[in-house]
Amino acid sequence: MMFYKKAQLKSNRESRIERPLGIKDPDRIPLTSLEVDSYFETAGVVISLTKFGAYIDVGTECDGLLHVSQITREDFVEHPRQVFSPGDKVEGLRVVRVSPELKKLQLSLLLSKDEMKSSNNDDDENFYYEEDEDEDEDRIALEDVNVDDELWGEIKRVTSYGSYVELGAAVDGFLHFMDHPDFGAVKGAKPNEYMKVRNRVRVWVSDIDTEKKRIKLTGIRPPRLPGPKRELR
Repeated sequence: MMFYKKAQLKSNRESRIERPLGIKDPDRIPLTSLEVDSYFETAGVVISLTKFGAYIDVGTECDGLLHVSQITREDFVEHPRQVFSPGDKVEGLRVVRVSPELKKLQLSLLLSKDEMKSSNNDDDENFYYEEDEDEDEDRIALEDVNVDDELWGEIKRVTSYGSYVELGAAVDGFLHFMDHPDFGAVKGAKPNEYMKVRNRVRVWVSDIDTEKKRIKLTGIRPPRLPGPKRELR
């Protein structure tokens, strides 16, 4: 009964959000006409939020999913409610994946790999991108990484919350600025003052979220560990 009431409340909230077109409107865009990496010319409307992303009406035959990892590269977003509310309009949405057969559409607010490479400036200390066509085949699966694993990685991007670290795994790890060993060494220092892109860092896995595909790191050795476990290069 409680589940039914929660589902009913959610349905009532969604019904109050004004969609650009009716759900069964014949003018809605069929998924078969969409191309990967194409952009929507009009703003989408946030319909609902979940812990892993936001469902957005972009005028297609089904709502698209904007995964939490596809919202921004500047900040670490734990939950989409930190950025959006139902009814918000979102511009600049890009098609990441589309499956007309499964009626699924995945969206992104991030630049595509080609756009990232063309816009990358070597003088920008807060961003570094390098692509290897065969790198995905050699990466360590998320399921093979364990809490307390000792790893070496390279800082790929620095934000106001910390840094993203390339570990050689399926996803980058996130090192919060307070978990960096140099945090507090200089009072009031900002993360980009002691976290530098391309710096190699020694870290330990503090948490793994396989559903959200996230690895949280710490630069402070857990006192319970007897010795190093392994190194990913």
